[in-house]
Amino acid sequence: MIHSIHQNEETRIRSHSALKLSVRSLFLATAIITGIAYLICILFMTVAPQATMTLFSYVLHLNLSGITPNVTWGSFIVGLLFWSVGIGLYAAFVARLYNKLPVR
Repeated sequence: MIHSIHQNEETRIRSHSALKLSVRSLFLATAIITGIAYLICILFMTVAPQATMTLFSYVLHLNLSGITPNVTWGSFIVGLLFWSVGIGLYAAFVARLYNKLPVR
């Protein structure tokens, strides 16, 4: 009886050790969070463009001081869709590949 209980517990642990990622959930979560980050970035670009460009210069190790940010409604919508959907798709592909890798 004890051997049977031990075997059942071991089988249950093995079956749960191979957790799968939900591709759809990871896509949506990543797209939403990236969209929020993009909105915050655009807010900083419109409120304090010089300070934002200076910060990006430090982060990217580039001299962006000569670049003038030009945020329009069109560039805002395209950028929001590009970054949120693009990064969401990237995360979905990562989840799909992760789910296909063999479990060790």
